[in-house]
Amino acid sequence: MSATRVGLFGHGWWARRYLAPALSGAGAELVALCGRDGARAAKAAVEFGVPRSFDRIEAMIEAVELDALVIASPPSSHTEAIRAAAAARLPIFCEKPLGRTAQETAAMVTACAGLPTVAGFTQRWNPAIRTARRLLAEGAVGRLRHMRYSTASALSADATAPWDWRYDTGEYAYGVLSDLGPHAIDVVRWLGGEITEVTATAHTVVTERPTPDGRVKRVDNWDECSLTVQLADEVRASLFVSRMLPVSPYRRFHHQLEIVGTAGTLAYDSDRPVEVALSNPGGRASTVRADGLDTGDAEPGSFEELMAVMDAGAAAQARDMLAVFGGRTPGDVPTLADGHTGQLVLDAAARSATTQTWVRC
Repeated sequence: MSATRVGLFGHGWWARRYLAPALSGAGAELVALCGRDGARAAKAAVEFGVPRSFDRIEAMIEAVELDALVIASPPSSHTEAIRAAAAARLPIFCEKPLGRTAQETAAMVTACAGLPTVAGFTQRWNPAIRTARRLLAEGAVGRLRHMRYSTASALSADATAPWDWRYDTGEYAYGVLSDLGPHAIDVVRWLGGEITEVTATAHTVVTERPTPDGRVKRVDNWDECSLTVQLADEVRASLFVSRMLPVSPYRRFHHQLEIVGTAGTLAYDSDRPVEVALSNPGGRASTVRADGLDTGDAEPGSFEELMAVMDAGAAAQARDMLAVFGGRTPGDVPTLADGHTGQLVLDAAARSATTQTWVRC
């Protein structure tokens, strides 16, 4: 079989460190790269080892024979890229957030009707979270009662760091809620079912940031957000997202999950990325190693171990992406429709944070 020919739209750190190596490792051929700045795109193509570069998505699709398009660009460009790929009837992968509002994401889903699609909800391929989901389905902690999930990054912890597109409401309408919120919402939906109602609070920690030309620019989107969401059967989940995680050599990101059931709890912490803690009343707490995970010689608790887990998730994600592009349907692969459903929750959470009321999703 010939390799899947992939066009890449966007060439930032995530594409360079995560998506491109994983796709190549899974057997895809990266045949073209596109970015909104032609000079930067050409330089990135050399770094990625991609033979052709473009500054317009339509030009890339017209000039190069593609089997699929992978979108890893800032959110404001997603509508254009998805519309172009849909017109060419190409399978699509799009990073989160799929769009900036549910109005945008609804139009994307309509445009892609009948096409194979994948949304970039990375935590669905996290080996430990997949293991927690299996244990929950097997009844290891009884019936689900509550979930807690937090996700944080150190991207904005330095108050002197310059203003960039992440603080632009035209890209991240809700700040960290637009950035990390899609992961949190998807984890809760994947584990606990659909969200029907939400209440939220949000705030901006660093309200101004310097610009490269020496000015100061106001930050109008949020640095941190707390949510409570309602699921079916009186189940609730608590979520916290932050881009203010204190900087350290090891902890650039931190994720925690706790699943509370009628007969015990399951817990995951990215500081111990290869295991899930299982506790049952009257019994001894135990740890369950993440399913199918081989971290090689990485020292337990080390940054190398965390990267090995991340790479294992990336490899699994890339394999599933190529399967979808080829017309197969692996289980639990999120689609652009999942991205739209999540965006409905994010929009409702943003309204709640403004009005301080419960909002239906």
